[in-house]
Amino acid sequence: MNLPSVFRLLALASLVTAPALAQTRRVVVVPAAAAPASANAGAAGAAPAGGSLPTAQPGPTTVAPGPGISREELSPEQKAALKEADRMRAEKARIDAEVALAEAKRTEELAPLNAETAKLAAERALRLAKAAAEAAALEDERAKLERQAALEAARSTARLSERNNKIRELEAEAKQLQLEAANTIARLTNEIARFQKEEEARKVATKAKPKYLKEPLVDGTLYISDRRIAFNGAVTEGLADYVCQRISFYNNQSPEFPIFIVVDNSPGGSVAAGYQIQKAMAASKAPVFVVVKGFAASMTAVIATLAERSYCYPNTVILHHQVSNSARGNMTVLKEQVEFTNRWFERLGTPVAKKMGLTLPEFVKQMYANDSTGDWQAFGEKAKELKWIDHVVERIEETAVLDLLPPAPSVQGSPLPRTAAAEASGVVQKTDEKGRAYFELPALSNPFDAWWIYDPRGQYRVR
Repeated sequence: MNLPSVFRLLALASLVTAPALAQTRRVVVVPAAAAPASANAGAAGAAPAGGSLPTAQPGPTTVAPGPGISREELSPEQKAALKEADRMRAEKARIDAEVALAEAKRTEELAPLNAETAKLAAERALRLAKAAAEAAALEDERAKLERQAALEAARSTARLSERNNKIRELEAEAKQLQLEAANTIARLTNEIARFQKEEEARKVATKAKPKYLKEPLVDGTLYISDRRIAFNGAVTEGLADYVCQRISFYNNQSPEFPIFIVVDNSPGGSVAAGYQIQKAMAASKAPVFVVVKGFAASMTAVIATLAERSYCYPNTVILHHQVSNSARGNMTVLKEQVEFTNRWFERLGTPVAKKMGLTLPEFVKQMYANDSTGDWQAFGEKAKELKWIDHVVERIEETAVLDLLPPAPSVQGSPLPRTAAAEASGVVQKTDEKGRAYFELPALSNPFDAWWIYDPRGQYRVR
């Protein structure tokens, strides 16, 4: 018998025996004809679908307090139902006992399995904890090794970089020493060759001696002594130092006879360096005369014009123009640099204009009136008329020249003669990526300096 059937029988028995169990109540059935219908209704309601317990149904039966009904008063059907109910309760008790026993057995049988499961779970948790601890230790060790490796790599890189820098420094120092040694050897070789050639020249021209004249212009011929300073190429700080030192040297030697600054060709150059030369000329006790043989422009033209006395050939070209500037930066910086460069031009151009009998604006105006580019050039005779040059001569005699051979070529490939002046200027001839030759000007160390140079073909480039 399955459980739903058992539950339905128990429900039916409870309905049948309910009046008998109520000892303190009495049952009055009204009407009597309705009792079978009520009983049938109760029986029908005792077995609902799905095996659920029966529910009370409305009917005409009324239960009132009164004495209980004994078992003997029950009808045979009720006694049979009551007996069946007792049997079913006993069966239920037996089934409950069997279920409890089965549950106990199952629990007893599952206990070892549960214990084994708990043991395995504990062991697994322990292994996981150990594995996690070992993994954490390994991770710490890995991180430590990585940090050590990174630190060692950084140290190695630093040591390698330091060694590479040291190697580069040593290589640069070696190259510098080699260059200095080569220059020294070349200079000494040139000096030896010069002494030898002078000795040979003296043997040929034993009576040749420099002429020291207070008035070097005699009958249209200008006589230049060995108190001579070569002035060629761009005006740079190095060339200014060279010229100023020799002015001081010749002054200490004798302040009586003139010093000659001889310009073959010079496009001008640094404003500050030119101003330094100009002030050294003005402070000299001995008169300093400027002789221009070929070409003088820009800053060099200013030096020649403002000299105590200047000379040139008839076909010598003198060129004046405004100061140029290769300024860089934003608009404010450019404006400031242009204004400062303009002040340089006012300071150096105003004396030139004054010597010509002009104001500086009139001088600038005539520059552009004579040439649309503002490059005002003139041959010797016209330069004399404009008071740029004091004397135009047909002959210049270098009385101190005893060298019969041409000058030695420059080690640096410079077209300038291999002289102290050429070496001091710092101008180097180079070739760009397109194979074009140019002259590299040294950087201006004076932050307020500017280039005043005539360079229409772009031959001079700033380092």
